[in-house]
Formats: sequence, structure tokens, C-alpha cells
Amino acid sequence: MMTVKNPSDMGSVSIADDVIANIAGQAAAECYGLVGMAPKHLFAGIGVNKRAENAARGIQVNAYGDYSVSLDLHVIMAYGVRIPEVARTVMERVKSAIENQLGLSVREVNVHVHGLKIPD
Repeated sequence: MMTVKNPSDMGSVSIADDVIANIAGQAAAECYGLVGMAPKHLFAGIGVNKRAENAARGIQVNAYGDYSVSLDLHVIMAYGVRIPEVARTVMERVKSAIENQLGLSVREVNVHVHGLKIPD
């Protein structure tokens, strides 16, 4: 749980890691070439999922005391895309979404490609 102090000193706001992960997942889902999220843990099974209600799947959030976060996204990409370019786009969009919507500083966004999906 990330706690963000209100600039007006009226109190504080606590943001659950799942909220941060959901925002990151929504931003990533909008990227061309990303097919879905892979599970964070091997025992969860492999599956392609790009639906909104499971946007946090495959995303690990690390919160730090200085109001910054780092994220690890475990993804599945479409076969034939330029993986480094898609990964860079995912990194940029996720960083921008977290910083703009939550006001948190993003230390890093790591993209782990777990597989490729061949179009049907």
C-alpha cells in the first residue's frame, strides 16, 4: 500500500498496489502489439488476457518510501511485432499513466516477454 501525503497537509491518501497495477494494465492494454498479460507466478498457468477486469494480472508493483514505484509487467506479445519497440511503448505509456493519474514518481518499468501469440 502506497501512502501519498496531501500537499495541503489535510491528511493522506493510501493507494493500494492493485490500483497502481490496474492503471498500469489499462495503459499497457492500449499498446499495439501487446496481446495480453502473463501470470506473475509460474503456478498460475499461462493464458492470454487483455480484458479490463484482469488488468492487474501479470503486474508486480514495488512501492518505496519516497512516493515512487517500480513495476514489472509480464506480457505476451503478437508474433511478428518489433518486440523492443512495443516494450518501449509499453514502458512510456505505463510511466505516463502512473505519473499523471496518481502523481507518483516511476523509477522504472520492466517488461518481461513471456511468449508470443500467433494470429488466428
